[in-house]
Amino acid sequence: MEQKIEMRKMRDFSAKINATFEFLRQNFKPLATAIAYIAGPAILAQGVVYGYYNRSVINLTSAGQQGNGIFSFLGEFSLWLGLTLLLGGIAYVILVAVVGEYVRIYDSKPFPSTIEVTEVWDGVKGYLFSLTGALIVSAIVIMVGIVLLILPGVYVMIVLSLMAPIIIIERKSLGESFTRSFSLITDKWWSTFGLLFVTGLISGFMGYMFAIPQFIFTFLITFNSVSENPTVQPLWYEVGLILSSMFYMIGATFLRAIPILAIMFQYFNLVERKEAAGLMAKLDTFGQTPKPNSAADAHESY
Repeated sequence: MEQKIEMRKMRDFSAKINATFEFLRQNFKPLATAIAYIAGPAILAQGVVYGYYNRSVINLTSAGQQGNGIFSFLGEFSLWLGLTLLLGGIAYVILVAVVGEYVRIYDSKPFPSTIEVTEVWDGVKGYLFSLTGALIVSAIVIMVGIVLLILPGVYVMIVLSLMAPIIIIERKSLGESFTRSFSLITDKWWSTFGLLFVTGLISGFMGYMFAIPQFIFTFLITFNSVSENPTVQPLWYEVGLILSSMFYMIGATFLRAIPILAIMFQYFNLVERKEAAGLMAKLDTFGQTPKPNSAADAHESY
């Protein structure tokens, strides 16, 4: 059995990134399974709608070049864009909840065995609506900050990234998690920004690998549309575009778990620096032998 990663621990910048990917390596299969079962339907629905959105973009571009039918295609484009954004928001909320709850369960078990999907779902459904409300409020506050001035919007966006871990780990209310986010991030805004920026770049770059088939079909359709003698698009072009768009969106959404995991490690790091919760817990249990919480855990502890 691999050694359990200590969550409640102070880490520097590189240690947090290393811990994020080490956690993914150790828990990839059970975490991916939980995401697939719980967040999978929303992610799949978003992928399907995104495929039709890409097709509508091509249709709108072709209509603009030909000078006819542009308004009907504009309506189709707006419909698929709106549905893509709506389902994307739903998929992201569920993804945050699943990843965060998985981390909470992992942290709570002295000897974590394979974490079951039912365990994760039991926790997720208890605060999914409050987490949704928190993310909606965060989005509104961030947009207001951006409208007033870009920098306050960026500042608030980084601060409020801690709301989800606070709600999931500490079970705080919306108002309490909002206030605690500002308290925890004091003097650590730049390190939090850097962590999200770097892990976001990594997940985004990896996501482009899933986009290669989509780029190919987009090129084929666009090339045919702008050629001197455009022909009717082969059916397999459009089917390929929709399927490749689905493939990209599903892969990219799964990869968004990387910055979510990183902010969970930053949350534990900040709590430990300010409150030494992990150290206090170790002192309370000093000299005690932790009991396995299941037969499977007992087996794995030897």
